[in-house]
Amino acid sequence: MTWSAVSSQRGMTLVEVLVAFAILAGLVVSVMGLISQNTGFIVVAEERQLASIVADNLITEELARRAIPGDGVEEGEIVIASRTFAYTRMVADTGLGAVRIEYAVRPLTSEQTLARASALKGQ
Repeated sequence: MTWSAVSSQRGMTLVEVLVAFAILAGLVVSVMGLISQNTGFIVVAEERQLASIVADNLITEELARRAIPGDGVEEGEIVIASRTFAYTRMVADTGLGAVRIEYAVRPLTSEQTLARASALKGQ
């Protein structure tokens, strides 16, 4: 076997290395896209969780008060974890000696309701 035959059998050619890097780069880009998308999902889930906490806190505070709220709709804002949420409280008489209280919570910058909580309060 000559020197040229031995040297041609060792290692990979430049084209093979470039193809391997191109495939690797494609995989890295795909993984980075998945990570970016997952981060977006986490942010949305965190916002929904905070809105749920706000709704639960508001309904718990309402039930802890002695006074029965009057019928109607009331809007307000509340800050939790450095985020401002808008809430709407709706109170309706059930006609059975109780009122139905419902809170709907949304981000201040959006009209989409992220969480709701409701309860009945006896008169």
